Amino acid sequence: MSEIPFMLNANDLYQYHYCPRKIYYIKTLGMHVTKKKMLHGKKEQEKEKKRLTERKDVFGVVRQYVKEILYNLYLEDITIGLCGVVDVLLVLNDGERIPVEIKYTDLAEATYCRRKQLAAYALLIDRCLGTNTKRGIMYFPEQNKEIIVNITNEEKSSVLIDIEKIRKLIVEERLPRQSCSKKCEYCEYLKICRSDFRI
Repeated sequence: MSEIPFMLNANDLYQYHYCPRKIYYIKTLGMHVTKKKMLHGKKEQEKEKKRLTERKDVFGVVRQYVKEILYNLYLEDITIGLCGVVDVLLVLNDGERIPVEIKYTDLAEATYCRRKQLAAYALLIDRCLGTNTKRGIMYFPEQNKEIIVNITNEEKSSVLIDIEKIRKLIVEERLPRQSCSKKCEYCEYLKICRSDFRI
C-alpha cells in the first residue's frame, strides 16, 4: 500500500511561486506572519456577499446563468495530498463550475502565482466534483474589477509537478536561494529573509 502524501493547500502554490523561501519559512520553520490586508479581507468578504445580492451580474457572469453560489467551499484530495478553500464557487445552469478567488490588493492583476493558485483550485474541483474546470475568476473588490482566467488541462497537470517540488523543498529542509525582485518589498517575510535567519 502506497503512503498517503502529507497535505498541502492551494495557497502553498501561490506562496511557492511568489517565492520558494516563503514555503521554507511557513512549512519548514513554522513561521506564520499575517498581513493586515488578509485580516481586512476576511471581514470584507461578508460585506461582499451582501453587495452581490444587489448586482445584476455575479463576478461578471450574467445572474440568470448562475444556478448556485457556494461560499468558502473546502475541498481535498488525499491521493495527491492537496486541499483548499475556494472563496466562491459559481455553479452555472449548464453544470459548469467556476472558482472565484477574491483578492484584496492594490495590484489588480492575474499574476503568475495567482494563476497557479486558481489552477490548483480547478484541479481540486475536477477531482472532487467530477468536472472539467476550464476557467476561473479573480475578483478585486477595491477596484471592483474581475478578470476571467482560462485554465488549461496542462496548467492543472503542472500543479501536480509543483506539489512534488514543494514537498521536496519541505522534506529536504534547505533554505532556497534568496530572491531579488520588486515583489520582495511587499513580502511579509522581508525582514526575516534579509537577515538571512537560519536555525
